[in-house]
Amino acid sequence: KDGKELLVVELKKGRASDHVVGQIQRYMGFVQDELAEAGQSVRGVIIALDDDLRIRRALRVAAGIEFYRYQVSFRLVRA
Repeated sequence: KDGKELLVVELKKGRASDHVVGQIQRYMGFVQDELAEAGQSVRGVIIALDDDLRIRRALRVAAGIEFYRYQVSFRLVRA
């Protein structure tokens, strides 16, 4: 909102593995080096259907990255 932070979002269609932590870190590094202006910070968000113990452990020591699970539901309505 204030332009002081850039957000990198990694959306996975299923379960996220610990490999995605390295992936988003590479994207965040690129954004920091190539797109961020002086004074702007870079933050990362991983969004996936599910996670596992390995990604939770990796995220515990990965600064600036948050994890969110999504839920999908729908219902049919007769037209």
